[in-house]
Amino acid sequence: MDYLRLMLKNAARNHRRTVLTVLSMAVSLFLLVSLRTLLSELEGSSVLAPESALRLVTRHSVSLNILLPISYWQRIQQVPGVEMATPFHWFGGYYQDPKNFFAQFAAEPDTVVRMAAEYTFNQAEVEAWKKDRTGALVARKLMERFDWKVGDRITIVGMIFPFNLELVIRGTYTGPDETAVWFQHDYYNELVRQHLPGAADKVGSFWIKVRTAEDVSRAAAAIDDMFRNSDAPTKTETEKAFTLSFTSMLGNVKLFLALIAAAVVFAILLVTINTMAMSVRERTGEVAVLRTLGFRRWQVLGLLMGESVVIALAGGLVGIVGAKLVFGTLDMYRLTQGIIQHFNISPLTVFLGLSLAALVGVISATVPAWRAVNGSIAAAMRQVG
Repeated sequence: MDYLRLMLKNAARNHRRTVLTVLSMAVSLFLLVSLRTLLSELEGSSVLAPESALRLVTRHSVSLNILLPISYWQRIQQVPGVEMATPFHWFGGYYQDPKNFFAQFAAEPDTVVRMAAEYTFNQAEVEAWKKDRTGALVARKLMERFDWKVGDRITIVGMIFPFNLELVIRGTYTGPDETAVWFQHDYYNELVRQHLPGAADKVGSFWIKVRTAEDVSRAAAAIDDMFRNSDAPTKTETEKAFTLSFTSMLGNVKLFLALIAAAVVFAILLVTINTMAMSVRERTGEVAVLRTLGFRRWQVLGLLMGESVVIALAGGLVGIVGAKLVFGTLDMYRLTQGIIQHFNISPLTVFLGLSLAALVGVISATVPAWRAVNGSIAAAMRQVG
């Protein structure tokens, strides 16, 4: 405790310099944890629950834009290890104004509800949805965004397809991902048959749930082998891999964010190294006195490096706590219109941030502290004089 008190007193000796260093570290850690959390959100970490590990997505092997025959549905359900499957088709429309864009999926009501185990549904509302071919289930946050109520009639204007969806909201759901409207695939297929007969009885993808973790790779391989030599070969991948494929369309975002993070770390390292070099240089005589009084080199080295770590950790704590307060207050769902649904700074991110702060503190103090404790005592005393 005596050593800790001495570290704290030394750290607070030059208040202005210490405060500026802490603030520099705080801003840097704020940026770093924000970047890491943003990357996690883009990779879908907050919307992919543990249940998603048992789900697969089957699409055309060339592109999502090429449709698969709906007849694949029954054949996929007969694959060993597959518990259930549902057609899952992206509509791509908007509500009233093109800026009001969100996901709309055509699916089979009974199967999709049973498959989405991490979501919460009102069973009476689900039954009402099943009985109404134009019915829809809407995410709770979308209901709040547009001030919708159960029973409202809404029109989704088609951008990809030459028709609109006339839907009746029959219920809501809550869960990790609250950005979508689900409507009946049979209703969608009827509209396609009327306006685009050549695209009828086809679907963009199939959402599949397998029984065990061991069935994931086996079922994926079996499905793709089944349709390998057909007119519409498939690519089956985990739900996480499917989600990450959309992030990859933005380019190498991970590398871009990593480069920004590296630049931030380099900047705070320079600031902290300069601070510690100045602090140690000012106390050259004090170091000599401590050594004269019998303090060993490693003890003095520990004091100097400990002071640097204390300052760095203080800045790291301020930055991370600030980030949690800021993003805990902001509604990222509304600010980004559902593109980023959550912005929760995970315990792992906090740990990595504090570890990085401590590491910066150690590295920045190593050279000046080592030179101070290994220099000549007599030369250090003369420098003070």
